Amino acid sequence: MGVEGKRLLVLGAGRGQIGLYKAAKEMGITTIAGTMPDNNPPGIPLADEVCFMNIANPDEVAKKAANLKLDGVATCCLDTGISALGKTCDSLGLTGLPEKAAIMCNDKSKMKKAFMEYGVSTAQYFEISNEEELENALNKIKLPVIIKATDLQGSNGIYIAKTEKDAYDGFHAAMGLTKRSYCIVEEFIEGWEFGAQAFVYNNEVLFVMPHGDETYMSHTAVPVGHYVPLDCDEDVYKQTEIAVKSAIKALGLNNCAVNVDLILRDNKVYVIELTGRVGANCLPELVEINFGIEYYKMIAAMAVGENPLEYWRKKNSKTTAGLARMILSTEESGTLEDIKYTGEMDEDILEITFFKKPRDQIRKFVFSADCIGQIIVKDSTLDECRAKINKIMSNIEIKLK
Repeated sequence: MGVEGKRLLVLGAGRGQIGLYKAAKEMGITTIAGTMPDNNPPGIPLADEVCFMNIANPDEVAKKAANLKLDGVATCCLDTGISALGKTCDSLGLTGLPEKAAIMCNDKSKMKKAFMEYGVSTAQYFEISNEEELENALNKIKLPVIIKATDLQGSNGIYIAKTEKDAYDGFHAAMGLTKRSYCIVEEFIEGWEFGAQAFVYNNEVLFVMPHGDETYMSHTAVPVGHYVPLDCDEDVYKQTEIAVKSAIKALGLNNCAVNVDLILRDNKVYVIELTGRVGANCLPELVEINFGIEYYKMIAAMAVGENPLEYWRKKNSKTTAGLARMILSTEESGTLEDIKYTGEMDEDILEITFFKKPRDQIRKFVFSADCIGQIIVKDSTLDECRAKINKIMSNIEIKLK
């Protein structure tokens, strides 16, 4: 493939983008890290160049990108730069997520409206700006409900409300975090939450990969692990594929990886939300395990205008089981004195990574950002993956002071 020497702007330089930087470097692509000039993120040493920018500001990113002689722009595992990615792709004529779709990805209210218009299976919702609108919504949606800021990433700004007081408290909390003048309240569908990864190229969805989510209950269910295959019946797989393809069409997603949150209630699949980038917390690695492909390279190749099908065609004939789990402190906060793995390694333990080092502050787990590290394994079956990762966890020693 003719990618060597091409120039790729990567929006973000955090731990979620490290896999993309490494893949691009192996391909001979020149990477430019688009990031703020603070915090010394771990992706900067991997980049060939750095261009300081606020990736949450689409106009600033597009303007600076125009002077970088780019062949592509990409991100992964991060919502912050999605609108900027769309604007830059459109303004520079690059292959990637369209700006109109990117805007809907970053606004849960616009997204839900598109779902309703296209008949996507999803929860009933209302956009609210004040207590009166919340009261009216609560008269139409039975408790429990879920309150969501429409512009925040992951589980931030999301509150489950089982009582009216919870709903008002959640509304004020969400409005205190959002930069917008509104949030949404929607029917809380209690069921089995799971996810899916997908990839769309030239308006063709190449795959829909359902995956299981392991969660920790904070103010809402926060993902702390993912696994493949999803342990469910064939009908759920079929419903998931239909629902995901319908949601992709509703938002107009194209030339991008796709991350989807779903829930199953009474054997019916509902779409919670989706966005035009690969999922975080080891989901790119699980796609690679499942299909036997180089997924980061597939994403990078498409971004610089090359055909990602060259990587997709190399997939294995059979899928492989995989499990990724975050390491976290659920009992206490403190200063990290020491962290180490005392067990043995084998070829099916793909990664044991610690994000923190001695003297770093460790927070009792609330958000994904509080994770201490991550583990990725593969094996013949999901049960074997679980047994392997539980053994690994039992051999990780964490000392706080």
